[in-house]
Amino acid sequence: MTGISLQQGIIYGPIFSRRIGRSLGINLLPINEKLCSFDCIYCQYGRTNVHTIDPRPETFPSVDSVLSAIEYALKKPRTINYLTFSGNGEPTLHPDFLEIVKGTRRLMEQFRPDTKLALFSNSSLINKPLVISSLELIDLPMMKLDAGDEGTFQAINQPVRSVRFSEIVQGLRTIPNLVIQSMLIDGCLNNIQGDNYKNWVRTIVDLEPQAVHIYSAERPTNYRSVKSVPPTRLIRIKKDLQTNYGLSVQVYWRE
Repeated sequence: MTGISLQQGIIYGPIFSRRIGRSLGINLLPINEKLCSFDCIYCQYGRTNVHTIDPRPETFPSVDSVLSAIEYALKKPRTINYLTFSGNGEPTLHPDFLEIVKGTRRLMEQFRPDTKLALFSNSSLINKPLVISSLELIDLPMMKLDAGDEGTFQAINQPVRSVRFSEIVQGLRTIPNLVIQSMLIDGCLNNIQGDNYKNWVRTIVDLEPQAVHIYSAERPTNYRSVKSVPPTRLIRIKKDLQTNYGLSVQVYWRE
């Protein structure tokens, strides 16, 4: 299994997102290969071709090309609720991510002042100063946290060697308006029961996010052992988090 096709440009959509409405996607990664600091066992794009936290700068689209594409897209007469940094891997790996965020905000203020800016991130660069500065300019930072301990984190997300779970958690504590996004999976390796689940819950409670988004794998993955968590189970987990821990939780699945 190879997953879905990579995005073939800088701008994609708008698409209707269950979480944020009509979202215009911004892909800051290469179009011919997946580039990420994680190699998550459930990723819809398949295995990570370039597995690194220190990629070559020339592999990325230039700041000018990104901002030109965004400006062109914003000028089109269509409804957009959010501009969302996502795409073919981890968007904060772009060496000029902060400059792009600043430029995007200027364009939004000029052409779409009612539009907001979102980020889907795996949290791996959360302690990098330029990434920290960029998060202050993002309305909705949705940061990945699929585990509550180092072992489960390594098994599910398969990060590059320099990325450590404890450092990610430390960085997440500093983010204003933090939204945690968690992929819950079942199978031989899971994060929905036993110590894996308890550690995940304990970590999220400690972080005190403004919201938690939980969902499960809905597309084929490269790992046959990965099993989707049915909506009924996701709803039970939501009730547990809300009732017993006072968290604000939203559940998403494909209709």
